[in-house]
Amino acid sequence: MLLETIPNFKFEDIEGNEVSLKDFVGKKTLIFMWASW
Repeated sequence: MLLETIPNFKFEDIEGNEVSLKDFVGKKTLIFMWASW
């Protein structure tokens, strides 16, 4: 399973709620990360 190879991390959603990657087990999920240095 792919989740076993990805470290669990926590982040905030657009409403400021803490979300964990484990919350999406079994669901199709698109993770979009963007950074500006």
